[in-house]
Amino acid sequence: MNYLAIDLEMTGLNVKKDRILEIGAIHMEDGRPRETFSALINPHCALSGRITGLTGITQQMADTGEELSDVLPLFLTFAGSLPLLGHNLLFDYSFLKQACVNAGIPFERTGIDTLKLARRFLPATQEKKLTSLRELYRLSTGEAHRAVSDALAAALVYERLCCDYVAAAPEVFLPVPLQVKIKKQQPITIPQREQLTRLLSESSDAPAEPIEIDRLTRSEASRLIERLLHP
Repeated sequence: MNYLAIDLEMTGLNVKKDRILEIGAIHMEDGRPRETFSALINPHCALSGRITGLTGITQQMADTGEELSDVLPLFLTFAGSLPLLGHNLLFDYSFLKQACVNAGIPFERTGIDTLKLARRFLPATQEKKLTSLRELYRLSTGEAHRAVSDALAAALVYERLCCDYVAAAPEVFLPVPLQVKIKKQQPITIPQREQLTRLLSESSDAPAEPIEIDRLTRSEASRLIERLLHP
Protein backbone atom coordinates (compact mmCIF):
# COMPACT_ATOMS: atom_id res chain seq x y z
CA MET A 1 0.00 0.00 0.00
CA ASN A 2 1.12 3.55 -0.75
CA TYR A 3 0.68 6.15 1.98
CA LEU A 4 2.17 9.36 3.33
CA ALA A 5 3.77 9.08 6.76
CA ILE A 6 3.67 12.48 8.43
CA ASP A 7 4.84 14.17 11.60
CA LEU A 8 4.69 17.78 12.71
CA GLU A 9 6.51 19.65 15.42
CA MET A 10 4.54 22.50 16.98
CA THR A 11 5.17 25.36 19.40
CA GLY A 12 2.72 23.73 21.82
CA LEU A 13 -0.23 21.37 22.10
CA ASN A 14 -3.21 23.67 21.47
CA VAL A 15 -4.29 23.97 17.83
CA LYS A 16 -6.05 27.26 18.58
CA LYS A 17 -3.07 28.88 20.28
CA ASP A 18 0.05 27.17 18.96
CA ARG A 19 1.73 27.06 15.56
CA ILE A 20 3.40 24.61 13.22
CA LEU A 21 7.18 24.56 13.61
CA GLU A 22 8.21 21.73 11.30
CA ILE A 23 6.59 19.45 8.73
CA GLY A 24 8.04 16.10 7.76
CA ALA A 25 6.50 13.58 5.36
CA ILE A 26 7.64 10.42 3.62
CA HIS A 27 5.93 8.79 0.66
CA MET A 28 5.96 5.08 1.50
CA GLU A 29 5.56 2.58 -1.32
CA ASP A 30 5.34 -1.15 -0.62
CA GLY A 31 6.87 -0.66 2.81
CA ARG A 32 9.85 1.40 1.63
CA PRO A 33 10.54 5.16 1.65
CA ARG A 34 10.23 6.65 -1.82
CA GLU A 35 10.35 10.45 -1.42
CA THR A 36 10.81 12.80 1.52
CA PHE A 37 9.43 16.25 2.30
CA SER A 38 10.91 18.40 5.06
CA ALA A 39 10.40 22.04 6.00
CA LEU A 40 11.22 24.11 9.06
CA ILE A 41 8.58 26.80 9.58
CA ASN A 42 9.02 30.27 11.06
CA PRO A 43 6.22 30.44 13.67
CA HIS A 44 6.78 34.16 14.27
CA CYS A 45 6.69 33.69 18.03
CA ALA A 46 9.07 32.87 20.86
CA LEU A 47 9.79 29.19 21.47
CA SER A 48 9.58 27.89 25.00
CA GLY A 49 12.58 26.23 26.56
CA ARG A 50 10.55 23.03 26.74
CA ILE A 51 10.04 22.93 22.98
CA THR A 52 13.69 23.68 22.24
CA GLY A 53 14.77 21.04 24.74
CA LEU A 54 12.39 18.46 23.25
CA THR A 55 13.07 19.07 19.56
CA GLY A 56 16.50 20.68 19.47
CA ILE A 57 15.02 23.48 17.36
CA THR A 58 16.44 26.77 18.58
CA GLN A 59 14.92 30.22 18.30
CA GLN A 60 17.50 31.12 15.67
CA MET A 61 16.58 28.06 13.62
CA ALA A 62 12.90 28.91 13.87
CA ASP A 63 13.42 32.56 12.97
CA THR A 64 15.18 31.55 9.73
CA GLY A 65 12.51 29.00 8.82
CA GLU A 66 10.22 29.22 5.81
CA GLU A 67 6.81 30.87 5.73
CA LEU A 68 3.91 28.47 6.28
CA SER A 69 2.03 30.16 3.43
CA ASP A 70 4.87 29.15 1.08
CA VAL A 71 5.33 25.64 2.45
CA LEU A 72 1.69 24.57 2.66
CA PRO A 73 1.00 24.45 -1.12
CA LEU A 74 4.25 22.56 -1.67
CA PHE A 75 3.33 20.03 1.00
CA LEU A 76 -0.16 19.53 -0.43
CA THR A 77 1.28 18.94 -3.89
CA PHE A 78 3.73 16.42 -2.43
CA ALA A 79 0.95 14.69 -0.48
CA GLY A 80 -1.37 14.41 -3.46
CA SER A 81 -4.31 12.16 -2.61
CA LEU A 82 -2.31 9.65 -0.57
CA PRO A 83 -3.79 8.48 2.73
CA LEU A 84 -1.95 9.81 5.76
CA LEU A 85 -0.25 7.81 8.49
CA GLY A 86 1.05 9.03 11.81
CA HIS A 87 1.36 8.35 15.52
CA ASN A 88 -1.61 10.03 17.23
CA LEU A 89 -2.49 11.18 13.73
CA LEU A 90 -5.46 13.41 14.52
CA PHE A 91 -3.20 15.70 16.57
CA ASP A 92 -0.96 16.46 13.59
CA TYR A 93 -3.89 16.43 11.18
CA SER A 94 -5.74 19.07 13.20
CA PHE A 95 -2.83 21.51 12.82
CA LEU A 96 -2.65 20.87 9.08
CA LYS A 97 -6.41 21.22 8.80
CA GLN A 98 -6.31 24.52 10.71
CA ALA A 99 -3.62 25.87 8.39
CA CYS A 100 -5.64 24.83 5.33
CA VAL A 101 -8.90 26.25 6.68
CA ASN A 102 -7.16 29.55 7.43
CA ALA A 103 -5.81 29.60 3.87
CA GLY A 104 -9.16 28.67 2.33
CA ILE A 105 -7.81 25.35 1.00
CA PRO A 106 -9.99 22.21 1.13
CA PHE A 107 -8.27 19.44 3.09
CA GLU A 108 -10.06 16.18 3.73
CA ARG A 109 -8.06 12.98 4.06
CA THR A 110 -8.18 9.37 5.12
CA GLY A 111 -5.56 8.01 7.44
CA ILE A 112 -4.09 5.35 9.71
CA ASP A 113 -3.12 5.98 13.34
CA THR A 114 -0.26 3.82 14.59
CA LEU A 115 -1.05 4.78 18.19
CA LYS A 116 -4.49 3.17 17.86
CA LEU A 117 -2.95 0.07 16.30
CA ALA A 118 -0.38 -0.20 19.08
CA ARG A 119 -3.07 0.14 21.73
CA ARG A 120 -5.11 -2.59 20.09
CA PHE A 121 -2.43 -5.19 19.51
CA LEU A 122 0.46 -4.64 21.94
CA PRO A 123 0.40 -5.72 25.60
CA ALA A 124 -0.98 -3.25 28.14
CA THR A 125 2.41 -3.18 29.86
CA GLN A 126 4.11 -1.88 26.71
CA GLU A 127 4.50 1.92 26.55
CA LYS A 128 2.78 3.19 23.40
CA LYS A 129 4.74 6.41 22.90
CA LEU A 130 6.61 6.56 19.61
CA THR A 131 9.96 6.76 21.40
CA SER A 132 9.08 3.57 23.29
CA LEU A 133 8.04 1.78 20.10
CA ARG A 134 11.33 2.83 18.49
CA GLU A 135 13.10 1.01 21.30
CA LEU A 136 10.79 -1.99 21.13
CA TYR A 137 11.47 -2.53 17.43
CA ARG A 138 15.07 -1.27 17.60
CA LEU A 139 14.44 1.35 14.96
CA SER A 140 17.24 3.70 13.97
CA THR A 141 15.50 6.55 12.15
CA GLY A 142 17.40 9.62 13.29
CA GLU A 143 16.80 12.14 16.03
CA ALA A 144 13.55 11.74 17.98
CA HIS A 145 11.10 14.64 18.00
CA ARG A 146 12.17 15.87 14.59
CA ALA A 147 9.50 15.63 11.95
CA VAL A 148 11.06 13.46 9.24
CA SER A 149 12.65 10.97 11.64
CA ASP A 150 9.39 10.59 13.58
CA ALA A 151 7.41 10.19 10.35
CA LEU A 152 9.76 7.40 9.32
CA ALA A 153 9.53 5.81 12.76
CA ALA A 154 5.72 5.79 12.54
CA ALA A 155 5.89 4.20 9.09
CA LEU A 156 8.26 1.46 10.26
CA VAL A 157 6.15 0.80 13.36
CA TYR A 158 3.14 0.39 11.06
CA GLU A 159 5.00 -2.05 8.85
CA ARG A 160 6.05 -4.13 11.86
CA LEU A 161 2.56 -4.15 13.34
CA CYS A 162 1.12 -5.02 9.95
CA CYS A 163 3.55 -7.89 9.55
CA ASP A 164 2.70 -9.29 12.99
CA TYR A 165 -1.05 -8.68 13.25
CA VAL A 166 -2.70 -7.91 9.90
CA ALA A 167 -3.91 -11.49 9.50
CA ALA A 168 -5.91 -11.15 12.73
CA ALA A 169 -7.81 -8.01 11.68
CA PRO A 170 -6.88 -6.75 8.20
CA GLU A 171 -9.61 -4.10 8.18
CA VAL A 172 -8.05 -2.04 10.99
CA PHE A 173 -4.86 -1.54 8.98
CA LEU A 174 -6.75 0.31 6.23
CA PRO A 175 -7.20 4.12 6.04
CA VAL A 176 -10.40 5.62 7.45
CA PRO A 177 -11.81 9.16 7.03
CA LEU A 178 -10.17 11.65 9.37
CA GLN A 179 -12.73 13.79 11.14
CA VAL A 180 -11.90 16.94 13.06
CA LYS A 181 -13.93 20.15 13.34
CA ILE A 182 -11.92 23.29 12.68
CA LYS A 183 -13.07 26.89 12.40
CA LYS A 184 -11.18 29.56 10.50
CA GLN A 185 -9.08 31.79 12.71
CA GLN A 186 -9.91 35.43 12.08
CA PRO A 187 -7.11 38.01 11.82
CA ILE A 188 -6.62 40.78 14.36
CA THR A 189 -9.05 43.67 13.96
CA ILE A 190 -8.04 47.30 13.46
CA PRO A 191 -9.36 48.35 16.93
CA GLN A 192 -7.47 45.46 18.52
CA ARG A 193 -4.29 46.45 16.69
CA GLU A 194 -4.59 50.04 17.88
CA GLN A 195 -5.35 49.06 21.48
CA LEU A 196 -2.57 46.50 21.58
CA THR A 197 -0.02 48.90 20.13
CA ARG A 198 -0.87 51.40 22.86
CA LEU A 199 -0.84 48.84 25.66
CA LEU A 200 2.51 47.38 24.58
CA SER A 201 4.08 50.83 24.58
CA GLU A 202 2.69 51.72 28.01
CA SER A 203 2.72 48.47 29.98
CA SER A 204 5.57 47.34 32.18
CA ASP A 205 4.22 43.80 31.83
CA ALA A 206 4.66 43.66 28.07
CA PRO A 207 6.37 40.44 26.84
CA ALA A 208 10.12 40.71 26.53
CA GLU A 209 10.14 39.09 23.09
CA PRO A 210 9.09 41.17 20.05
CA ILE A 211 5.48 40.66 18.97
CA GLU A 212 4.47 40.75 15.31
CA ILE A 213 1.07 42.31 15.90
CA ASP A 214 -0.23 41.92 12.36
CA ARG A 215 0.31 38.15 12.50
CA LEU A 216 -1.90 37.69 15.56
CA THR A 217 -5.32 36.14 15.25
CA ARG A 218 -8.33 37.85 16.76
CA SER A 219 -8.38 35.42 19.68
CA GLU A 220 -4.63 35.75 20.28
CA ALA A 221 -4.96 39.53 20.34
CA SER A 222 -7.87 39.29 22.80
CA ARG A 223 -5.87 37.11 25.18
CA LEU A 224 -2.86 39.41 25.03
CA ILE A 225 -4.97 42.51 25.58
CA GLU A 226 -6.63 40.87 28.58
CA ARG A 227 -3.24 39.92 29.97
CA LEU A 228 -1.94 43.47 29.65
CA LEU A 229 -5.09 45.01 31.13
CA HIS A 230 -5.18 42.61 34.07
CA PRO A 231 -1.62 41.49 34.86
